[in-house]
Amino acid sequence: MTIAPILVEMTRDGLVESIHRGHAVLLNQKGEVEKVFGNENEIIYPRSAIKLAQATAMLKVGAKLENETLAISCASHSGEDLHTKLVKKMLENIGLSETDLQCPPDLPLDPKIQIEYLAKGYKPESVTMNCSGKHAGMLSACVANNWSTKDYLKIDHPLQKKVIETIEELCQEEITKSSVDGCGAPLHAISLIGLARMARNAVLAEGNKAERKVADAARKYPIYNSGSNRDVAQFMQNVPGFFTKEGAEGVHVGALADGRAFAVKFQDGSMRPRATFVFSVLKYWGVGQDILKKLSNLEKAEVLGGGKTVGYLQAVTF
Repeated sequence: MTIAPILVEMTRDGLVESIHRGHAVLLNQKGEVEKVFGNENEIIYPRSAIKLAQATAMLKVGAKLENETLAISCASHSGEDLHTKLVKKMLENIGLSETDLQCPPDLPLDPKIQIEYLAKGYKPESVTMNCSGKHAGMLSACVANNWSTKDYLKIDHPLQKKVIETIEELCQEEITKSSVDGCGAPLHAISLIGLARMARNAVLAEGNKAERKVADAARKYPIYNSGSNRDVAQFMQNVPGFFTKEGAEGVHVGALADGRAFAVKFQDGSMRPRATFVFSVLKYWGVGQDILKKLSNLEKAEVLGGGKTVGYLQAVTF
């Protein structure tokens, strides 16, 4: 891992208290590199930011997913009732149940929902795990092809082979390193620029192409793709044609409808600098002031001292 430049900093009464270094790349409408911070060829684990490609593979092998079910199949959902109910319905429709999910039991991703969930005496479940929609989508693909649902996470399973093929196609590069993601699914390392290409290729694809259908579903149903209180949902709700997705350990990717795309990886793995960086990218690209005003809460985060604002967390790149 090469040392990256500072992308976001936190100040307290004018003194820089913390910094977030990262690699980032912006592509223009032609797909050419427009701006680079650090190394655009840095090899990273994209984590959940790669879910668009995984869901694309599901569609390519015949999974019956559309609208909300497709959006949640490429989601890192918050664990709200609307998410868990949909996942359970997806499983019921293919003759399976929660016990067939191989993602580990977990609490809802949204901290507020976690508190409510625990207050009711509930325990971690696989269906509340933020990747349960993806796993339900994978199981849907298996059932559609009469493939085994017992070992669908093995890297040599027919579905996972299709996922690898799809990632390489959309990212325009060969996978040379693989591991296991937090949810138990195979995880493949790609370059930062490859991740940006994936988002760009999806939004520019013909309307009947699988990758475009996934991007469209996420943009049309952002709450199912994330949650009611999530920055990614707010971005997609307010920026016309914008697809964006976060990934664990400080990864974020996005693309405008015209093909401009970006990808960023924060080296410290922190998730807190993502939103302010994405806002700065949109501002740099000239997204309208009326839209930026609706996203103003994401431009910078307040730093408090005794309950009063004494500084900010904000991007320092543009």
